Amino acid sequence: MEEIKSLYIHFPFCRHLCNYCDFYKSIKEDEAQLEEFESLFSQMSKKHQEILTDNNATLKKLETLYIGGGTPSLWGIEGAKFLGKWMEENNISFCEKNEFTLEVNPGAWTKDGLEAWRNIGVNRYSLGIQSLDSNFLKIIDRVHNVDDVHNTLTFFKEGQYNFSVDFMIGLPFSKKYNRDIISELTEILTYNPSHISLYILTVPKHYKYFQDLPDDEWISDEYTKVAQFLSINGFEHYEVSNFAKRSKASEHNLNYWRMRSVAALGPSATGLIQNTRYRYKWKTKDAQVVEERLSEDEYQIEKLYMNLRSSVGFPIKDQYWGDLSEYVQKLKKDGLAMVGVNKFTLTSRGFLILDSIMDEIFKISK
Repeated sequence: MEEIKSLYIHFPFCRHLCNYCDFYKSIKEDEAQLEEFESLFSQMSKKHQEILTDNNATLKKLETLYIGGGTPSLWGIEGAKFLGKWMEENNISFCEKNEFTLEVNPGAWTKDGLEAWRNIGVNRYSLGIQSLDSNFLKIIDRVHNVDDVHNTLTFFKEGQYNFSVDFMIGLPFSKKYNRDIISELTEILTYNPSHISLYILTVPKHYKYFQDLPDDEWISDEYTKVAQFLSINGFEHYEVSNFAKRSKASEHNLNYWRMRSVAALGPSATGLIQNTRYRYKWKTKDAQVVEERLSEDEYQIEKLYMNLRSSVGFPIKDQYWGDLSEYVQKLKKDGLAMVGVNKFTLTSRGFLILDSIMDEIFKISK
């Protein structure tokens, strides 16, 4: 029986719906919505046990638990009580070494609420900052302001919390207003985060500011400057969008990039049971899932992509993809990869052209 040691929970409420975000969520207006969500969560939990049983898997001792959204910090004290009781009733506990992450947005938390989450085991926080420039916060429709950001960062620094900061580049009007991303990050580092996630804004063509997005050259330059700056300041670029101080990488997210099993609960949450290649995505209104069995080709392609986008790396000689030695040496020569004894990993420059590298590997392996 496979023991799954990672769980993702999706909390689907926010104070405000930002104009760029495509995660499933709705505006939290009253406590009745939370009661409905918790009822749905309990129903999903029962269905989830059936899924685990059917795939000869179990969920008992967790190495990682990640609560994302949405804005999970809005769940507050009652949410911590609910989840603590749910874990107890379902005999779910933590391994001695574990990582329990809660996403927090500026202006959407209370001291008592965070204390309640800490009491049930949260030991890592992901703060949705996105920018320290008030103009860009307005452009991307964030409901918090710069004062909310600094108040949040000050609280987490003074409390010596282990926290990550989410930042975005490639924002609308960045080129026009000459956004100084390094200045913003310099200020962020004074608060001593252990981890920084840096996402390139990706939006559909109907996005209201689509025509105002910076060009690829600007984004590439912005990304490269950030990677160099954070490297100088002691952060390892261990995944396309993630930088961490020593031993502070997100263990939960590394499980995705290693293609390990991750269980999931909550509307739109997606889980994977690795041994049976079974992927499931929860529907948003009832306790039912959309199921998928990955074929061998689908699994191997996804494994290649997930491994290469992180420091997990990929074998130079692989049973499925063959001998990549010649191509890997070319990548190394071009400064796009670092080569070890049996595997290779991409550099920051390599991450930027990951899709092109994947295409080339497809050609070589045909």
